[in-house]
Amino acid sequence: MKNEHKNILIIGGGQASAYASQEIRKHDSKSTVTIVTEEKFLPYERPPLSKNCLVDKRKYEDCLFFSEKFYDENNIEVKKNIHINNIDFNKKIITGNSNCKLSYDKLLIATGSKNRELEFENNDLKNEENILYLRNIDDSKKINLKIKECNNPVIIGCGFIGLEIAASISQFEKKVTLIEKSSQLMGRVIPEEISKLVKLKHEQEGNIFFLNSNIKKIEKENKEFVITLDFNKEIKTDLIIIGVGSIPNTSVFENSELIIENGIKVNEFCQSSIEDVFAAGDVANFYHPHYGKYMRLESYKHAQNHGIFAAKNICGLKESYVDIPWMWSDQFDLNLQLSGVCDDYDDMVSRGKDIREGIIYFFLKKNIIHGACGLAIGGKVAKNIRLASKLSEKKIKISKEILSDTSTKLNKYL
Repeated sequence: MKNEHKNILIIGGGQASAYASQEIRKHDSKSTVTIVTEEKFLPYERPPLSKNCLVDKRKYEDCLFFSEKFYDENNIEVKKNIHINNIDFNKKIITGNSNCKLSYDKLLIATGSKNRELEFENNDLKNEENILYLRNIDDSKKINLKIKECNNPVIIGCGFIGLEIAASISQFEKKVTLIEKSSQLMGRVIPEEISKLVKLKHEQEGNIFFLNSNIKKIEKENKEFVITLDFNKEIKTDLIIIGVGSIPNTSVFENSELIIENGIKVNEFCQSSIEDVFAAGDVANFYHPHYGKYMRLESYKHAQNHGIFAAKNICGLKESYVDIPWMWSDQFDLNLQLSGVCDDYDDMVSRGKDIREGIIYFFLKKNIIHGACGLAIGGKVAKNIRLASKLSEKKIKISKEILSDTSTKLNKYL
């Protein structure tokens, strides 16, 4: 961009937005940078919302990525409480509520994802104050209050968010009932053996699971809800928390010329199908050169790094995004880490015997690590998961015998 003045507009107030704005300022001190967010807060971390914030171990105001001073000193304007209702890609103008009308030369869409909502036969249940979802600070605050008051909470959905909330609720010495329509926790990308270990830990803490269970109906009786499952099993509860996945937040773009396929489709440089329009983070279905396919990720590290690479390309640096995916989940004293792609492989091998020493499953394709998933008490798998990412990135062939041998250090093969 040769540092000439441009209007750079970022839609979305999450991690990708915050780190993109910081990166732009590293390469461009002259252009106008504006972040537009629906929320009333500066961009903030979301992982603590289901963990430490939920159990009063961390204050919500401590979750900001950067302080207000950072945005002021870097001349980055953050417009809060703005809902975008129209984008004219030809005229390069966005409009929103509160008479908001902004033009841009370069646009970064980082609107993230939104909750997949459960469909109710009784539409009145949609407005029930004791049926909740978790997406933002306000949601987390509501759940924080409700879990202190409730007696028999139910969580619908056994993905990462549902399980993390369940682990948090258990810290208030309350048992949680969890309902999942599939046969295991955390989807098919997590090895079944690790899924079972996580389930066992929850059960040891008093949580109860109903797997392979479909919800036939939910009815309200006085102040309680009655959830009817398959085989007419009934569960009574005074609080329902729903975590049945999320979808890319693209509704405002649905009738535009922007190509949307499970998110906004972008190339390895975060460039969309429209010139000067980029996308990053949860909302983007991006091409990954390392795996030779498009993918959409919802993780802390990806949102941060994808935003940084989008910013570099907005500034004209033309850098390909090839980061190996990585994510984690903390539940009770367990730390789960996932690296790479764990659903595309021709062989699998495990390392470690139990969660005390740490157990990792490596997913191989032609003797190259495509993914790794590990579980341990504390962070004992972290080092080898990082090494697996590096071995995968460099496409280093490594045998099953080496990977399974806990006495062999993996860093010697880098």
